[in-house]
Amino acid sequence: MKFLRSRAALAAALALAALLAACGDNPWDPQPPPKPGTGGGADQAPPAVSIVLPDTQTKTVAVGDSLFVRARVTDDRMVAKVKFEGFARRGNPSLGTDTAVVRFTKKEVNLLGQAVKDTTIDRFLLATPDTLRESGVFVVVTAWDSAGNSRADTAQVAIGGPRVQVSLVAGQEPRGGQLLQLNVRADDARDGIASVRVRGSGAFAFDRTITFTPARASIDTVITVPIPNLASDATLRVDASTVSGSNQAGVGVPIDVVVKAAALDVTAPRVSYQVALRATAEQRDTFDVTVTGTDETRVDTVGVTVLGIRRSAGRADTLRVYRGRGAGSSGTFRFGLADLGLSTLDTATVDLEVTAWAKDPAGNCGAAVTPNTPQQQACVAGPGGSVLSTVGGRVQPVFVARGTTIARPNGGDVVPDLVADGNFVYLANYSRNRVELLPLGGTSYTGSVNVGSQPWGLALGRTGDSLYVANSGGTNISVVGLDGSPAEDRRILTRNERLFGVDYSPLTGAVTKVTIHDYSDRPQFLAQASNGLVVYSTKPTAAARDGTVRIYQPRTGRSDVFTGYVDRHTSAKALVVNADSAFFIPPGSILVCPRRRVGDTEDPACIGGELVSVSQALTAMRSQPPNAQGNRYDTRLDIGADVAEVGFADTTFVAASTDRRFIGVGEGARDNARIPVFEALGDSLVLRGDVRDLIANSAERVIGLGLNRDGSLGVARGSEAYYFTPDLRRQGAVASGAPTGGVAMHPQGANYPTPVGALSFVSGLDAANRPYVDVIDSFSFRLIKRIYTRDPVVGALVVAPRAASDAANVNLRLYALTTGGVLGLTVTTQDLAP
Repeated sequence: MKFLRSRAALAAALALAALLAACGDNPWDPQPPPKPGTGGGADQAPPAVSIVLPDTQTKTVAVGDSLFVRARVTDDRMVAKVKFEGFARRGNPSLGTDTAVVRFTKKEVNLLGQAVKDTTIDRFLLATPDTLRESGVFVVVTAWDSAGNSRADTAQVAIGGPRVQVSLVAGQEPRGGQLLQLNVRADDARDGIASVRVRGSGAFAFDRTITFTPARASIDTVITVPIPNLASDATLRVDASTVSGSNQAGVGVPIDVVVKAAALDVTAPRVSYQVALRATAEQRDTFDVTVTGTDETRVDTVGVTVLGIRRSAGRADTLRVYRGRGAGSSGTFRFGLADLGLSTLDTATVDLEVTAWAKDPAGNCGAAVTPNTPQQQACVAGPGGSVLSTVGGRVQPVFVARGTTIARPNGGDVVPDLVADGNFVYLANYSRNRVELLPLGGTSYTGSVNVGSQPWGLALGRTGDSLYVANSGGTNISVVGLDGSPAEDRRILTRNERLFGVDYSPLTGAVTKVTIHDYSDRPQFLAQASNGLVVYSTKPTAAARDGTVRIYQPRTGRSDVFTGYVDRHTSAKALVVNADSAFFIPPGSILVCPRRRVGDTEDPACIGGELVSVSQALTAMRSQPPNAQGNRYDTRLDIGADVAEVGFADTTFVAASTDRRFIGVGEGARDNARIPVFEALGDSLVLRGDVRDLIANSAERVIGLGLNRDGSLGVARGSEAYYFTPDLRRQGAVASGAPTGGVAMHPQGANYPTPVGALSFVSGLDAANRPYVDVIDSFSFRLIKRIYTRDPVVGALVVAPRAASDAANVNLRLYALTTGGVLGLTVTTQDLAP
């Protein structure tokens, strides 16, 4: 919308005035002109009038807002009176309906007798109650001189659109060199606020525009403007404008701010800082220092100096001087612990002495040496151009632990298990149905292999050329080939297997009840024995609350529920195993239908009768010669075995000796846990030892399990680490702090009770809750070395060969699942020395 500065516009306005005068309702009706002056000759020259504001930038005034008008008036003799008006024209002149509607109240300024020849006058015209939005609203300023001559200037505005207001934030005394804070508010409920603009002129100039995407119904924000160092007091004119979402402009009432001259600044800024630092960290970790400064003027620069000091033998050595600085009143500075230059094969406690500082425009420097406490300590020069304080910084100790932790895949995927060979660490990615590949000694994953649903346990095959993956989301096992590029070669589909519990009278032998028991078939942990059999535990479900131990026979494709660890001394109980079905035949008999041999085409006949005779018949049946495929009948009725002792509670661990001759199973969710150990003999697995003997001698809940190279010694982690032979006789124990996760035996330890290679690795927390892995002499059952780690081990702990890039004194590597990810820990020959 253009403003009227032309003669045509003025003529139109005057014509409207004459029309209204004829109607008797003329808002322009002047008071009687002043008497002519007494100067020489008659005064016929009218005053000059120019509207300064509203200007070409002022297009729209919000409904209900007052209008700020500034006009300059000059006359060769004397200005007598100035009148300000605002009105709209409505109707049609040709129809006689043309009328003027007052939109802003009239204001007059009487200057007669003040001898004013040149003046600028500001006035606020208050809005009338009319709420109509309209364009073409006239703003008219008329001036008279002392002889009664008059002249007017006219501008046009629109009423409607957004509203904007600027004000000085309370409590300020603006001064040169300080910061000026201005509160800007704007609103437009219909179209929203797309941008606001704040400009300054006079004492100094600035121009700030803030945009909003999308447009907002209202905004209320503070704009901070640096004030230059003024040599004298001056007035700053601040005006604000806004643009709505429909591109309607609005203008606010300008304000005048008195800015005082800059004073000599001798006050240092106040500084505070915070340190984000782990009490226990690894060398690849970083720490952050956040510095904030405040000042009565402003803060130009903040920074921090951190001295890394190692204290030993009564001396303090500065390992590193960390320096950080940045423009502005705050900043966060990140530093790496690797820059301390510590040995990667040792642990150390390092004191970090922190000094935070800030400077203002006058160069005043203030420092803080206590975290989270604003201070104004004096600054002094430090080493290498750093800034310190005359007061020593607060010491923040950090314990730098051994090892390197790699974050879980994708930052937080669930990883239930891991294993390692000479090339990779393999991680079960439960979240993404795949196995992740981490190169031995590497710090990032280099690939993955897609497997089945929710992979849980992992086990290397007996020859090392394959990886078995327990897919706990289904009832199958993936076999990943490791020759060449790892990929799934095949998938083992396990069958459902049921057991039948039998109740009988111990006095008469009469059967009283037969019950069917179905268990979860979802694989959890597993291992392959040297004869090719795969032992795996199953994960309990809401419907099948007990897990079991299964043995998969690759030759037959069957996965039998193993019950060999169940005692056969329970009166009034019996157990039917490997049967298609079993039934109670009143009044006291049982009918068992054996399953066919693999390779047969017909089911064998069912066997019925009293309990003992059926058990004997099934025993005789198992002794029959094998069929053409070499398979025998395997259905049993074990008298004295209680089906209630078959189930395992979640979680059940599976471990194998390095030579795969022995497989151990550890019950992980029950106190007085059972730990069956099987030996691979021929094409079978034979239970070794008395499970109850180990329970009686240990009474532990298992959270980790490991066997040495030939299975001659195993370790189970409970409230202590305790050791056992394959016949499940307890050999010794080591009190190793609070248990957290896995254990492992040295892969070359063998021939217990000889001391050669009798080493094990046990995780835990010490009395100060610091996590560690202990190296334990498994012959004399004593601690050799405690290696502290950043995070506690909470899952599997496995031994891997040293990487090609490792130092010469590295003997092997440990990998473990911790709260922070996947820990890689180098173990030196010195760590293993007794």
